[in-house]
Amino acid sequence: MHIVLIEPEIPGNTGNIARLCAAAGTELHLVKPLGFEIDDKHLKRAGLDYWHLVKVHVHENFAEVQQQYGTHKFHYCSTKAPRAHSEASYGPDDMLVFGKETAGLPEELLRENWESCVRIPMIPGARSLNLGNSAAIVVYEALRQQGYPGLDSFGPGLQS
Repeated sequence: MHIVLIEPEIPGNTGNIARLCAAAGTELHLVKPLGFEIDDKHLKRAGLDYWHLVKVHVHENFAEVQQQYGTHKFHYCSTKAPRAHSEASYGPDDMLVFGKETAGLPEELLRENWESCVRIPMIPGARSLNLGNSAAIVVYEALRQQGYPGLDSFGPGLQS
């Protein structure tokens, strides 16, 4: 699976999502412009010591992602989407696309891909969730549907 962040702005959120990618075995795609430098201390701190476990791709624009991964299924995550994230069917090579923290995904991109747009249900009046929380919710629903491939669902257990 792949998480795609279009123009992420907050280094701590991206670092948190990198840590999620490490734990979940997903690849991370960052689409420029970025609101920070890749070596930002806040980005590194939020990702802790998981960076060696993450495959990170940096793209000049979203068209580059679409060109390189055109055979993959894309899911566009937005509060404006017509159906819940749990109603979609996910596969192992799918691209989970998220927009920047202050604006989400561009409306034109949503209109062009309306049937592939999903949202996380929330109470009326709630504007949105944190980007890292949203990515975690969607990626783990996708992994749940696939039986958590390659993940140890039982954990290390207690030591005696």
